[in-house]
Amino acid sequence: MAVQQRKLDSTTLIALLTEQRSLYSQLGELAGTQRGLITGGEPERLLSVLGERQKLVDRLDALGGRLRPYLEAWKTFRTTMSPADALHVDRLLGEVNTMLTGILEKDRADAQLLAARKSCTAKAIETVAIGRQVGAAYVANAYQTRPSRDWSDE
Repeated sequence: MAVQQRKLDSTTLIALLTEQRSLYSQLGELAGTQRGLITGGEPERLLSVLGERQKLVDRLDALGGRLRPYLEAWKTFRTTMSPADALHVDRLLGEVNTMLTGILEKDRADAQLLAARKSCTAKAIETVAIGRQVGAAYVANAYQTRPSRDWSDE
């Protein structure tokens, strides 16, 4: 463990957290774009944005692996940081957590919006299908044979 601790330093941690904050910022911007595409009904562009978001999530996942040693040794490592570095790290962690919370809330709202749109679309399709069935039944009924009694003679 002592060898691993020598590799851990505040400068690297601050750089990693700064990179994480930047990636979350980009992810937040894409979340805003995503909302506009959902409400605007642009599925092709939405798929593109989702692809870009996945790339950022993959980068965040890799970054998480580089942050893991700091998390595992956090109690010990935190005590070795200078007060200025500790303050900087705390500020970065707060910003990252706030950004992540905002992104998750937007994603939750977007998922609800997509579910509502899916439900409305399904109802519209069902209404069209019923309308077609009624129309087909009406046409079939209209072209059936003439009634057995001729009312015009009476």
